[in-house]
Amino acid sequence: MNRLPTLLAPNISYADRKPAVGLPIEDFNTTLPVELAHQVYLPQSFTPTYDYPLVIWLHSDDSSEMELTPVMETLSEQNYIGIAPRANIRSQSQRRVFRWGDTRADYAYAEDVVWECINASLETLPVHPGRIFLAGFGRGGTLAQWIGLQYAERIAGVVSLSGPAPTIGGALSHWKNARDLPLLFAQRQGSSLCSDQCLNNAMRLAHRAALNYTFWQLQDEVDSFDDSDDLSSSMLLAANRFMMSIVTGSPCNLQPEPSREQWVGPFGIN
Repeated sequence: MNRLPTLLAPNISYADRKPAVGLPIEDFNTTLPVELAHQVYLPQSFTPTYDYPLVIWLHSDDSSEMELTPVMETLSEQNYIGIAPRANIRSQSQRRVFRWGDTRADYAYAEDVVWECINASLETLPVHPGRIFLAGFGRGGTLAQWIGLQYAERIAGVVSLSGPAPTIGGALSHWKNARDLPLLFAQRQGSSLCSDQCLNNAMRLAHRAALNYTFWQLQDEVDSFDDSDDLSSSMLLAANRFMMSIVTGSPCNLQPEPSREQWVGPFGIN
């Protein structure tokens, strides 16, 4: 891929995509005009004249962009447009599932596809350019943190669900710009994807650079699943409250709702 668009990460102005607003819903395709494999989620009661927040969802390992629909339906059926690009490495464990690589070249690929999705969305969908969120599960959450920390001035917030903090060199290369970026780091007690040690490492990272991390742990007593690596509705509902607090400028309450706990994953293995 051409690295230049990512390195520049051009701002597409609100006015540049305004003519698309007001078109009939059938004119809004469920695919973007890009070559990379991806999935698009349009909210229920989709209103082309409303400027939606955009969620770029980075799926877990040994999974695919098909995670997007169940994730968005649990996160919120009304609040967001969602885009999920496919990871760059085909999994050898199953057919039609993929994983994200962990080299610097793999991270550069993830940056490319994220910005392709963002720019194509701004050009073709009613997306608010100041309300773009990166979110992911497992390794996808790690990548969401990495990309958000690199481009904090153009991202409204980051959500990492069971995703360890990035350890590849350069994660804090833009730490001064990243200090005001709201970032939710959610972890489930007993998780093998993101252990208690991963939580401690992320807390040290945030403290060292004075980053705006919010840490939230789902405790055993409100967790109804035996497998602590499943993605549950509690984590996604907390993510929704976090992102909507940014959109509305209101205080955020991340208290879990155990009565609403439901199975959403598992989607993959990290």
